Amino acid sequence: MAKLPPKVAKEIRKCATDFDYFCRKYLKIVDKGGRIVNLKANRAQRDFLEADAKNPWVYVLKGRKRGLTTIIAALNFHSTLFTPYHYTLVLAHTENAAKSIFRIYSRFYENLPSFLKFPVKLQNKHELEFEHGGYICAATAGSDSARGGTYQAIHCSEFAMYENIEALIASALNTAGENPRVTLETTANGLNDAHRIWTNPGGFEKLFISWFDDENALSKKKPEWVPKEIADLATTYGLTQKQINWAADTYLTRCAANWNTFLQEYPPEAHLAFISSGKRFFNHAYAHAKPQPGYRRYQEPLRYRAYVMGVDTASGSEHGDYSAWCLLDCTNKKNPEIVSTFYQKVAPSEFAQKVKEEAEAFNAMVCVESNSYGLSIIEYLVNMEYVNLYRRVKYDAATNRYSHNIGFATTSSTRSILMARIQEYISRKWLNPIDTTLQAEMNTFVFNKSGKPTAEVGKHDDMVMATALALVAFDQVDAEQEIKQRRAPTNIEEVLQFEMQTGRLYRNSKNMFGDEDILSKPIAEAPMGSFKRH
Repeated sequence: MAKLPPKVAKEIRKCATDFDYFCRKYLKIVDKGGRIVNLKANRAQRDFLEADAKNPWVYVLKGRKRGLTTIIAALNFHSTLFTPYHYTLVLAHTENAAKSIFRIYSRFYENLPSFLKFPVKLQNKHELEFEHGGYICAATAGSDSARGGTYQAIHCSEFAMYENIEALIASALNTAGENPRVTLETTANGLNDAHRIWTNPGGFEKLFISWFDDENALSKKKPEWVPKEIADLATTYGLTQKQINWAADTYLTRCAANWNTFLQEYPPEAHLAFISSGKRFFNHAYAHAKPQPGYRRYQEPLRYRAYVMGVDTASGSEHGDYSAWCLLDCTNKKNPEIVSTFYQKVAPSEFAQKVKEEAEAFNAMVCVESNSYGLSIIEYLVNMEYVNLYRRVKYDAATNRYSHNIGFATTSSTRSILMARIQEYISRKWLNPIDTTLQAEMNTFVFNKSGKPTAEVGKHDDMVMATALALVAFDQVDAEQEIKQRRAPTNIEEVLQFEMQTGRLYRNSKNMFGDEDILSKPIAEAPMGSFKRH
């Protein structure tokens, strides 16, 4: 190799040791106007460089078009260009995104002056390898390209969009070498594992980039009107007139006047970014909810109340779903209350016993999903002579007869009934989902690529389904009849209990229970029994 002129050698050394100088003088980008210009770090990019200097493990939560991908690429390109055998891995959520990011690296290299354009031995659509051993690979998260290597720099781009965030992030991080630079960068996508990583203490340097700090998020042109949402935002955060102008225009045009879209794309605060984003099935989100396996009873059984229990059964295997129930007080069907939940990985035989015990305690109608392992629960309850069971009525046109099959058979058509029922009760605020496991599952219950409401990849929906089954069973629960079937009040004390528990006056001059009305008797003649819990 020919000896470099002293001036050139000096310039290379300066570029290798001074990233800011190298970046400003030699790295080229395409600006928003489509022009090739030198990379000059904006405020958001400078904030990232400061965070990276503090801790090479950085989690960046941001809005759109802040230039974070570019500055991360610039930093990793600099390290790879000037460090032999420095390996850089870039993971994106789609193939097109991976190609787009790699074009940034290719543009950096192609626009270098000849003395910095170190020779390469491999260059294609997603790889660049220098003869000195430095290597850059851009791939789709989960692809084989991301496996088998040891990387000194890892950039997970838009990782909140990965289909199985926890598994893919863990896989990527296990390829990290000694003292790596690891950057997780994304816009929010609902309360998924990206939110969990953000809220976990320690580990990553957390950096939230608000559009308030964007030098380009300003406009001199006043809109014809300022939407109330933007006006409230301006009041809350003290926005300038130029920021208000920009926000109003962006909200009405780029976000099509959709407030949730605006908060997702241009979040003012981190928690709003998570809560307002993602293709969630339920509108409301619970920022701090976490699944909590186990049994919980929120209310004790009352004698003059009507109850229903939805049951979703799993195999009990370590890596499978959870067996779950949700037991509701449905005395007032427009205002049901959660009184008991169960969420555990247990064998169906053990789960069946627990279901029976809880159902008997509340004298609840039990609605079991009759698919797969649910059949064993139904068989157990029938054999144990528990008769208060939900029966799905089905008409057979061939025989002109109706059949009454125990349990709820979930199919593509009947599943829509379950989803419509639970969405109605949650959206209308008829049901307060006080159980944190239910809340957590609602956070990650989304529309998949086919538009089907289901749990995110790697998450569960067992408590959601159990609750939906309980709500569907309302159709067969006659609360008035349920109350009538329980032992009639036999003394004044029990009358008072009846009225307190049901919210109704006990008026039976002819006795709706079919017994002689105790109120027509002298108090001394009424037997003084005591309230006995089931």
